[in-house]
Amino acid sequence: MSDFEDRPISRFSINGPALWEGCILASCVNAVMLPEYPFILTEHEWSGGIYVTRGSGGAQGALVFDENHNLILGMFRDFGSERSELVVSDEYAAFHYAGAPEETREMAEALSILFEAGDRDLPYVTAGFWGEDGAVFSHDSQEEWLLHGGDILTSQMMPFEEAMEYYRIQGSMDSRRMEIAERIWRERIKSREGETAVTKEEAEILASTGPYNMDVCEEVFGQFGVVFE
Repeated sequence: MSDFEDRPISRFSINGPALWEGCILASCVNAVMLPEYPFILTEHEWSGGIYVTRGSGGAQGALVFDENHNLILGMFRDFGSERSELVVSDEYAAFHYAGAPEETREMAEALSILFEAGDRDLPYVTAGFWGEDGAVFSHDSQEEWLLHGGDILTSQMMPFEEAMEYYRIQGSMDSRRMEIAERIWRERIKSREGETAVTKEEAEILASTGPYNMDVCEEVFGQFGVVFE
């Protein structure tokens, strides 16, 4: 689909710092539920400013944030997308970033390793966007982006109250863990670069749901700057 280079560039109504906060909230919820449900370990992961989320059927999204939590780029995979048949070359993933700054294109090429799949280990990317000066751009419209993989960020883009209700229902969260997730999230987004701590009392509550999985719970919290007292 090399015609990406000739398609007009659309500007998305996505606010990078707000999306970062939504990703931190999703990660807080994931971490507090890990002791009871260790199989959700890889649904939300952080490595510095890189956030990766995985959904059902092999769906995957990756975001790269700068130090101010503005978006540098986003990369998405949806095996159910009609574009799945177009992933036929090593160059396909790069087409989504034609017109982006050179540094961003190089970063996208490196990030595409996380999306390799299939017998030929090609970077399986069905949608993408990039950020410039706080704005977000793509060769897709925002509707097309959601259709071809962007919907994996649906909950991360919800307002706080709506997102928490979604997580409560989806994860069968009790009120104690909802309160822990909310407190940690509020402190973490306020601290920005500083560390936030899970209190001993909160750790005891989490351990009561799965005492043998607290090591991995602590490790996952640590990925996005949350430590244990």
